[in-house]
Amino acid sequence: MQKTRTTYLIQVFVLITSIFILVACKSQHEKITLVKNQSSQYSIVVSEKADSITQLAAKELQHYLFEISQTKVEIVGDTNATKKHIYIGKKFIEDFSLLTELDTIEEDGFIINTVGENIIISGNNDKANLYATYTFIEEFLGCSLLSSTEEYIPNNSTIYIPEVKKVYTPAFSFRRILFPGMRNTKYSNWHKIETLSEWGSFVHTFDNLIPPEIYFEEHPEYFSLVGNHRLSDAQLCLSNPDVIKLLKENLEKEIEKKPNKKYWSVSQNDCYNYCECDDCKAMYEKYGNISGAYIYMSNELAKEFQDKQISTLAYQFTRSAPINITPLKNVNIMFCSIECNRSMPLVDDNRSKGFVKDMEDWSNLTNNIFVWDYVVQFKNYLTPFPNFNVLQPNIQFFDSNNVNMMFQQGSGGNWSDLSVLKQYLISKLLWDPYVNADSIIDDFLHKYYGPAEPYIRAYYNLTHEAIEKNKEEEFLNIYGFPSDYFDSYLTPELLKKYKTFMDKAEESVAHDSVYLKRMLRTRLPVDFAYLDIALNKNLDEISYLNKSGDNISIRPDMIEYLNRFVEISKLTSTTRINERNFKTEDYKKYVLRKLDLMTKVNIADGKTVSCLTVYSELYPVGGEKALTDGLFGDLDFHNNWLGFQGNDMIIEIDLHKPEVIHQISMNYLKAVNSWVFLPVDVTVEISVDGKNYVQVGNLKGDINDQNYLVKSIPFNISFDAVKAQYIRVTAISLKQCPEWHRGFGNPSWIFIDELIVE
Repeated sequence: MQKTRTTYLIQVFVLITSIFILVACKSQHEKITLVKNQSSQYSIVVSEKADSITQLAAKELQHYLFEISQTKVEIVGDTNATKKHIYIGKKFIEDFSLLTELDTIEEDGFIINTVGENIIISGNNDKANLYATYTFIEEFLGCSLLSSTEEYIPNNSTIYIPEVKKVYTPAFSFRRILFPGMRNTKYSNWHKIETLSEWGSFVHTFDNLIPPEIYFEEHPEYFSLVGNHRLSDAQLCLSNPDVIKLLKENLEKEIEKKPNKKYWSVSQNDCYNYCECDDCKAMYEKYGNISGAYIYMSNELAKEFQDKQISTLAYQFTRSAPINITPLKNVNIMFCSIECNRSMPLVDDNRSKGFVKDMEDWSNLTNNIFVWDYVVQFKNYLTPFPNFNVLQPNIQFFDSNNVNMMFQQGSGGNWSDLSVLKQYLISKLLWDPYVNADSIIDDFLHKYYGPAEPYIRAYYNLTHEAIEKNKEEEFLNIYGFPSDYFDSYLTPELLKKYKTFMDKAEESVAHDSVYLKRMLRTRLPVDFAYLDIALNKNLDEISYLNKSGDNISIRPDMIEYLNRFVEISKLTSTTRINERNFKTEDYKKYVLRKLDLMTKVNIADGKTVSCLTVYSELYPVGGEKALTDGLFGDLDFHNNWLGFQGNDMIIEIDLHKPEVIHQISMNYLKAVNSWVFLPVDVTVEISVDGKNYVQVGNLKGDINDQNYLVKSIPFNISFDAVKAQYIRVTAISLKQCPEWHRGFGNPSWIFIDELIVE
């Protein structure tokens, strides 16, 4: 019995081994040898009458085959009986009975097929032929275009291609990113990213179609009524039939200039201030939402221009879908996610329920939806921003809700945290939201960072683990500052670890100039966060300051760190910190000025400070005590700034005894976009008895500067040394936003951070 069982097991083993050998032999047989020992029996076949883009596809394939194997595969215009062939384009497809299959796929889709030992690479048009060729180069030859200027090419003297029959179709008919790669034609084509070639106008177009500088003076009724005022820098009054008529007339003029363009944006300006006139309010009520008036407008234009797509925004105050009205088929809804949290996928986040409902409501009205999503930190590009875990589930959510066009707004031509990896991954997800994102990330990190990969991977993992732990509490905001995340993924302990990862990564590639430059740029967000939190959080663990009793001095190693940060930013052409064009050199000046104030001996420290006007409690910092607490405001009015809304500021300081003083210093915030203006003027008065005051200085604020760049502006008032016990500082506010501003008629702000008496 034992012998029989053993014999049986041997027979099974032999059978399994035989099957394995047959499968292995079959697998080997199924491989097509494209190049062997730097020799090829293949030619690339492309019609001599093919368009220039398809011809380019053939040249690119030839180029990469040579770069991989040092083998030149010739390009020919027809088949050759002595050769095997790689066919590009559909001219020869009829010979392989693939034409019907090709005709059924999406416009940008394509096929890659092997028939016998021939290879077919084709789409239905020239662009799809190029997409197909680059996909073949990447998927089957192992090459990667990592960024607009950096690629990975393997080195193989022999190239095998498996037997394949694949159809590739995009999840979204339009795919666009706002990253450096967008501006590079090869990168866009390689990653199948679309241009705006079909768009005659693109987003926020009210001012272009009805320019206030032309129409406002004579026809203020065309523009938003807000409160009791018509505003030139706001929206249009869409209940006014003359506005609809004028939009039609002016849009027609624009279309005549570009008759071949398909998409025309007729959309709100990038602000609130929608019209509040009675007729507009009646429209909002009729359609259940403000957006109803904008869909009414779009439908009227869509009827007039039936061969065009009229695109309008579902953005901020128009984000929610209307009722009792449906967008016409040629009305394109541009749905925007600007308010959303990025620490969790949209569908899992209670804070995003309203957004998810709005998306679903729009998808029930139309399948002509363009989603505008935001994927970087805009207020500070150079801040770690661990949102990779939400990219894929969010894109899948949009895919499941009738969205056919996707735009992912990144940092434009600027570097942001891991932005090369981010644009690479997003490009893949816009074509196929269900790819293995982890595999794509792993492959990229290996190819892009070389020996530094383990350390960048450790940084990536730790930031995402930290945000995952804090996802319920943390609102990952696209308009934040490093200090906002001080309690979650940018704690002092974690910042030290990130810095160590970057130091080790840099050390690992110090001998390689290519990897080193990539590393230096990659570490900038960590360095920026470390430096900014050290400046603004008054910590012992990471700080610019040495504190010993009453003596405060600046740490030389931190100044060296700051200088190196600026030098690396210049070396790697990464000098822009935010979308308002705040540069690293400007940031350095801001830090040094702030450090100078932080190290001054303030006679007012611990003295009695009284506020004679009413400050706002909307952003509580402890009232007047915040003016001498040693905590200086950063470039965000939420942090350590005492605010006065629609009100002057009058502060009195009692030094408790007469002191010899010669200067009063303070900072005021300028953040025009947030209705924060400099004071009209600032006056300093002094007194010996607290009753009789004498003016010793005055400075005027620049209230006409309309630039939206946020700045902390020093007001330093010096005078001859004088003995005084009481000081009064008066800052006169605009009180309301000026006429040129979108907030005209509404209360304006002044913000002050510290009063330093020397």
